[in-house]
Amino acid sequence: MKAVDKFEYRRGYKFSTYATWWIRQAITRSIADQARTIRIPVHMIETINKLNRIQRKLLQENGKEATPEELAIHMDMPEDKVRRVLKIAKEPISMESPVGDDEDSHLGDFIEDENAEKPLDETINRGYQSLREKYFLA
Repeated sequence: MKAVDKFEYRRGYKFSTYATWWIRQAITRSIADQARTIRIPVHMIETINKLNRIQRKLLQENGKEATPEELAIHMDMPEDKVRRVLKIAKEPISMESPVGDDEDSHLGDFIEDENAEKPLDETINRGYQSLREKYFLA
């Protein structure tokens, strides 16, 4: 629809040539908006794609993974921003991902619940409660 709205026949281009660009852009934006579990803005997706292209190019040229410093030079970007982009580019990991050789353990099993009461505190509280009931309520 955007191609129809913005097309100017006076310039002499065919509509199909003009519309192809807008269709490609709409598809790319839609994929960028919907492809990830956690949405990343389109401008950041474009930066990630550029970073990935440069990483592949440097890997082919040098035969080794590029360091953030090398990437920063080739992208003309500060190193700390390159590190942030690399961090954002990582895919999230499912809490149900198996851990270890046996399939019984999951990643979520090893994450501490900071709101849960610690076993020692729970035991002490139960002991105090039992003493209160025994001496003050009886």
